[in-house]
Amino acid sequence: MKEGALSGIRVIDLSRVIAGPYCTMILGDLGAEIIKIEKRGDGDISRGYAPFYKGESTYFMTYNRNKKSMTLDFRQPKALEILYELIESADVLVENFKAGTLEKMGLDPQKLLEKNPGLIITRISGFGQDGPYANRPCFDAVAQSLSGLMSMTGKPEEEPVMMGSYVCDFSAGLYGAIGTLAALQSRSRTGKGQIVDVALFDSASSLTLSAVMNYFLLGIEMQRNGNQDRAAWPATFFKTRDERMVYIHAGQDPAFVSFCKLANCEEILGKEEFRHISGRAKHMEECDELVQNWVKNYSLEEVISLCEKHNIPCAPVNSVKDMVKDEQLIHRKMIRDVEDKELGTIKCNGPVIKMSDTNPDVYLTAPKLGEHTNEILQGLLGYDVNKIEGLKDAGII
Repeated sequence: MKEGALSGIRVIDLSRVIAGPYCTMILGDLGAEIIKIEKRGDGDISRGYAPFYKGESTYFMTYNRNKKSMTLDFRQPKALEILYELIESADVLVENFKAGTLEKMGLDPQKLLEKNPGLIITRISGFGQDGPYANRPCFDAVAQSLSGLMSMTGKPEEEPVMMGSYVCDFSAGLYGAIGTLAALQSRSRTGKGQIVDVALFDSASSLTLSAVMNYFLLGIEMQRNGNQDRAAWPATFFKTRDERMVYIHAGQDPAFVSFCKLANCEEILGKEEFRHISGRAKHMEECDELVQNWVKNYSLEEVISLCEKHNIPCAPVNSVKDMVKDEQLIHRKMIRDVEDKELGTIKCNGPVIKMSDTNPDVYLTAPKLGEHTNEILQGLLGYDVNKIEGLKDAGII
């Protein structure tokens, strides 16, 4: 493993499913040592989520690269002692239990900070560590529903639609990683650790664009808008001659002028209300009809080529099959081959962040359950073989 931006940072990862594992995956991509502590026997519940490749959950594999796995039976006091030892050696602890669970496990954050004053404790939960909803369970769709995101998504005349990906989990994981990095930077100045508290609900509400300000300052409640852009027109999906869908954003004034020249309809620019975004807001249907009447004469490939030549943002509506073959993503190593000692060569997503010196990387595929237990106990805590065998016999590891 080459030197990473977070090399030398040790993270104890008690999280499972998506939000927490996504947070620690990012830290691992950046070079931190991630020690994933899993329940003895079953491990992270997402190991059981379909679909499977050669017996391994692709769901689990996606969010748990660049990590080591160790198992503990948390019901046994000795397991808690081992976990305390690990936490004392760590820079960061990440968990995504429901609020209060860490305390019930005997891992009160204040006591952990007393033992390790420089520790960063990143807590990702559905509703945060306080407030009237703190003890409620939460999933991504619950956060989408409560935050208003779902009410804003879909066609105006139809029911709200859930987003196609776990955006609240991912954003909470991202906020968790950002908060952890900020806390580490603060520690570099003060020497003090602290608690980072991130909630799915908070994360979801932060994704509602200007909805909050619009509601309080203008009395406007953001509604479902279909595929229309909310700030510029025309900007939506159109059907090509070969029955493909293409997204064209000619909503900014320079792009609209370029489109009118491309489509030989410059005469419309003689009308004041069409020259500026604010005016086109009153003529959305006419703008869309203008673009559709041009698009229908060309194939998808031709539309994209012509728009690119005229600097008009556009894109095909790709399927996953299309996306993974995209030359730009492949060039950026967002689709990449990694080697797994049991599964062979597998393809996965690459790290999003690119850095000129300490570039993030995928150096480990997702670990097998308990794969690194012996390595961690011996190398980090100094346990000998006999002691480790005794822990196994007692069902502690």
